[in-house]
Amino acid sequence: MPKKKHIIGLLLGLMFIGCSSSVGYYLHQSVLQQGLDAGDDEDLADAIFLYKRSYSEKLRAATDANERFETLLGDAYLQLLFAEGHMAFIFDLGDEGFEAEHDYLGGFGLGQRVNLAGAPAMNRRIHEGELGGPDASSCRACHFSGGPDGAGTSTQKAFFRGHDQMIDSAIARDAPHVMGLGYIQLLAREMDTSFQIARDLALEEAQLTGEAVRRQLKYKDIDFGFITAKPDGALDTSELTAISEDLKVRPFGHKGRHTDLTSLVDEALQIHLGLQTASRLYRQRADAETYLGGGPEDDPDGDGVSDEAQSAVSVLLAGYLSMLGTPVVKPPLSTPFVGYWQEGFENFKTIGCADCHVPEHRLGHTEVNLRAELEEAWEVSVNLQEHGQAPQPTQVDFGADDQGETLGGTPIYPFTDLRRHDMGDALADPKDEALPDGANDVPASFWLTRSLWGLADTAPYLHDGRATTVEEAILAHGGEAQAAKEAYENLNEEERGKVRLFLMSLTREPVVLVE
Repeated sequence: MPKKKHIIGLLLGLMFIGCSSSVGYYLHQSVLQQGLDAGDDEDLADAIFLYKRSYSEKLRAATDANERFETLLGDAYLQLLFAEGHMAFIFDLGDEGFEAEHDYLGGFGLGQRVNLAGAPAMNRRIHEGELGGPDASSCRACHFSGGPDGAGTSTQKAFFRGHDQMIDSAIARDAPHVMGLGYIQLLAREMDTSFQIARDLALEEAQLTGEAVRRQLKYKDIDFGFITAKPDGALDTSELTAISEDLKVRPFGHKGRHTDLTSLVDEALQIHLGLQTASRLYRQRADAETYLGGGPEDDPDGDGVSDEAQSAVSVLLAGYLSMLGTPVVKPPLSTPFVGYWQEGFENFKTIGCADCHVPEHRLGHTEVNLRAELEEAWEVSVNLQEHGQAPQPTQVDFGADDQGETLGGTPIYPFTDLRRHDMGDALADPKDEALPDGANDVPASFWLTRSLWGLADTAPYLHDGRATTVEEAILAHGGEAQAAKEAYENLNEEERGKVRLFLMSLTREPVVLVE
């Protein structure tokens, strides 16, 4: 599978890369002089190949309007690709779709506007309610800081659910990186399964005994609250705050908004790119005017383009995102910094940060399911152990721990508990957030614990990017994190510095990107 490679500030003159072998040789020497080892010729060749392919696609799109629909493939074709195991090709198609620039011809838009084929995108930076912007012309536009598939910068915030031209009418959100999301979905589904089992056992016991049964929902050592099963089959979820009443973990979105990558992509395509897939139309059909628009059934956003995309588009992008590699932990190699790093990790745990930002989880399986929600739903899957891009988790067995328990599964290090926490009034939104799948609203001051892997390359920080440094982000914590914040403040400057040193090791592998 071709690999994305990136070294920041690499090369100039790349418009001519395909014109002569001497240019390619010059580029090779330039990269070597900037620190790429001579043994990485294959990586450089991959990067050049990806550049040539991307540039040729841009030339074709500029001269042939029909080429702009290349990434808008159909359901039957994508299902066939999955069935025949063309996973590398699927990844490449998804990569092209992630970087593809959209225009009016493909359905970019919201409401009646001048519809000129190939016209530049006219963004709506402040979204119109749940309908969205659009506010970008490609996924890459807001996910490239720090490298491919990275985060957004301070100028790339999204302003969700506004109603006029004033920023104060909208909810600001910082664009996170999108690496390792397939493994996050796997972890969420394993949590779901354990909660569903606990619920079913409690209901069964309540029915057998004729008495109410109160059960704690726990995944490993992570407490999600209590449920009470009634003898009549009812389930009392009033003691739950960390998770929605349907007991589904929603690992995507700052509030915990989406259960899976396909629904995340379905929404993102509409609100950021103005592109409505068939599965998006089906998901939100019950409240079409709020989530889709007041236009005709085949063009609810009223942009003059009907049947904009099949559900395969969102499944393809979800598959691409699921196969991306994970961020990494890279401790410093020189003394005394490696010792400071270890002390910083210990401080991170001692002051309570690791209680929510749980460093390690273990996955029992590595197959991600991607489901297209339609009247006749369809589903495909990706085995990340076989088809995930590097860096990928390694399945290992460390043997028994001090308590005699054998650790199994595939370890990942996302530094999150995937539950919601009350972070206090200072970080609260102006109002509660309604979830698009009809689950109970998320209170204004509650936030999903953000994964810290990749932290070093994803400034600014917090849900709205208000913190420019890691320390600012730590000191903004409140509510359930108040004690941990105060414990950090009580450290002396040297010990706080060690915590920050540790956090800056949560980074990504450098890659070569030719542009």
